[in-house]
Amino acid sequence: MTEMNFRSRSFLLSHVQRILDFYDKSVDPEGGFYHCYKDDGTVYDSHTRHLVSSTRFIFNYAKGYLYFGKDDYLKRTRHGLD
Repeated sequence: MTEMNFRSRSFLLSHVQRILDFYDKSVDPEGGFYHCYKDDGTVYDSHTRHLVSSTRFIFNYAKGYLYFGKDDYLKRTRHGLD
C-alpha cells in the first residue's frame, strides 16, 4: 500500500486523478450523475439524487478541467449543468 503523503504535490495530483477517474461511472446518460453506488462503482439506486452532491460533481469536474485540461472533465461539467 502506498503511503498517503498529503504534503506531497505528486501524491496529491495522483490522488485527485484517481478520485476523478473513479467517478467516470457516476455519469447518468439520461442526465446528471448517479449518487448511490458501491465501492466498485456498481449503481444500486439510479433515481435518488441530492442537490449538494450534484453540485459537488459539477464543481469537481470543473476544477479538474481547469487543473488537468482534460476535455472529458469539461464534458462532464456541462453534462451536470444541462
